[in-house]
Amino acid sequence: MPEAADDLELFTAVPARALVVVAHPDDGDFLAASVLAAWVRQGARATVCLLTDGDAGSDDATIPAGELARVRLAEQRAAAAHLGVDDVLCLGFPDGVLENTLEVRRQLVRVLRQVRPDLVVTMDPTRHWFDRGYLNHPDHRAAGAATLDAVFPSARDGRAFPELLRDEHLEPHRVRYVLLGATDRDDVAVPVQAGDLEAKLRALGEHRSQFDARDMGDWVWKRAREAGARCGVELAEPYRLFDLVPGPSQRADPEPEEMRIIAGEAPPPPEPASDWG
Repeated sequence: MPEAADDLELFTAVPARALVVVAHPDDGDFLAASVLAAWVRQGARATVCLLTDGDAGSDDATIPAGELARVRLAEQRAAAAHLGVDDVLCLGFPDGVLENTLEVRRQLVRVLRQVRPDLVVTMDPTRHWFDRGYLNHPDHRAAGAATLDAVFPSARDGRAFPELLRDEHLEPHRVRYVLLGATDRDDVAVPVQAGDLEAKLRALGEHRSQFDARDMGDWVWKRAREAGARCGVELAEPYRLFDLVPGPSQRADPEPEEMRIIAGEAPPPPEPASDWG
């Protein structure tokens, strides 16, 4: 059984810019669709970054190579529109064989320095299984590990991947908060509203190449009510929080305690270089 705490701390900060990093199209909608909808509703700007192209997501041998990837990217963009997400990026690494390599980390550092998020949501790289019914996909674990390594210390350090600063003029960036989802060690919950859960279900419904979302409503609502009960609100989504305020290993001034939106504070999202970002 999950080793979850009895109670969750309510996490009410709203980032000026949020970045969700996941392995495949549809992962981000399971992981964070309702909280993205909630934050965007309150003025945040949001980006979703997919590490793989999703092309291994079918056993149908008649689908030409690359076609499923195109379908799944279109599904992800349609899903993002339900949430008010600004941009969907895809780094295009092969599906099913993702590893936490230096090249994956370098590409993620580029995204972090372009998007410059206050808060990053990703998957718990330590979660190998969920009860008896599901072994966690190795791409999920690799995506979470690479994201954490890119957030700290690489995105912060100008001497990490120095070509990004030298050739692309991408200044170092320090993320304030990281939320890990799909974890058995949750300690906070983000409050959401009914409309945010409805947006999540609409987003999940766009991934028709992968599943039929029409029977997911009960599960989505049940999970949100259970997390809400653990933090004293009606509906919430649970995560493990890391608050990366400067400590002995952080060499910058602390971010302001208050993260509420200031009009015009967030920079515009970068223009994708291609359909794959």
